[in-house]
Amino acid sequence: EDIAPIVAEMRAALGNIPGVFQILDDASSGRLEYKLALKPEARLYGLTLQDLATQTRNGFFGVEATTVQRGQDSVAVMVRFPRADRDSLSDLLDTRIATPSGDLIPLSAVADLQEGVSPSEIQRQNGRRVTTITADVDQSVITNGEANRIIREEILPPLLEANPGLKAGFGGEQETQGDAQAALGQALGIAGFVIFALLALVFRSFVQPIIVMIAIPLGLIGAVTGHYILGIPLGLLSIFGIIGLAGVVINNSLVMIDLYNEYLAKGYTVTDAVVEGTKDRFRPILLTSVTTFLGVYPLIMETSLQAQFLIPLAVSIGYGVLIGTGVIIFAIPAVFIVLHRVTAGASLLTTALFGQKGPGGA
Repeated sequence: EDIAPIVAEMRAALGNIPGVFQILDDASSGRLEYKLALKPEARLYGLTLQDLATQTRNGFFGVEATTVQRGQDSVAVMVRFPRADRDSLSDLLDTRIATPSGDLIPLSAVADLQEGVSPSEIQRQNGRRVTTITADVDQSVITNGEANRIIREEILPPLLEANPGLKAGFGGEQETQGDAQAALGQALGIAGFVIFALLALVFRSFVQPIIVMIAIPLGLIGAVTGHYILGIPLGLLSIFGIIGLAGVVINNSLVMIDLYNEYLAKGYTVTDAVVEGTKDRFRPILLTSVTTFLGVYPLIMETSLQAQFLIPLAVSIGYGVLIGTGVIIFAIPAVFIVLHRVTAGASLLTTALFGQKGPGGA
């Protein structure tokens, strides 16, 4: 019925969160208004609330008597009280109301006046009245995610419980990020399937593509670590950078696996193939990762306002490649050896169980 007290309580609660400032809402402060309420005596005179509203409006706002043509314009001629008789509250109370019998009685004799505030505009969404509250956060004190967690878990529940008709939802950046994450998750799943299918065709194996794609979560470790080092919260643009990072770190894993297969084809043991392949690929992989990091580092260190929204994306790519490569160089060889031994053992077991039987075998 009246959302103003709820908005005031919400703003006060937001003000108590450290690092939250510039709290604003779009609820109009409104304009002063006077509401008329009929007294019981008014019924004796045959007056209704419609009579009071019509006569006071005609007296103070005016009623159009005629129009006068001035060139191309039509000018309305309004009939109303003189300015001196409609510029104070006492003038309103002294307004004479005509009864059906023709008598004139003061408005104060038949109506009570209640002073209030009327909103100059009302925002609605899907037929419901809506007030939007916004605030900024000091990233050195609290992150967007932490502030919204406090709102969601500590501030909103008491308000919703105390006001059964109240609904609250997160919009703006939070709503956009939620929608984008759902779409990006679906797109990333499709891209991952396509990458796996292509690698399976190249390697003619369903196991080795898995080893190559392990680089993606390992690169994610680097991206998250970079955000932690610089104190930057993970946001929507960080996710964009992580998606781009996935294609970069896969390249490092791919060239390592491809060289391992070449050494295996030459007759090397698994351990020797991995050791030699890693040694041969270490320098180019390291140089590629370092140069990629140095390429985006100026953007990471940029202080101009125009570059601020791109910094999380650059951090995801730069630190993801740099730190992720260090992890990949140690993890991929170990995973390759383990899976090769597992598949080799499974192959021997299958041969022993389902191999060809000798003469007379059943």
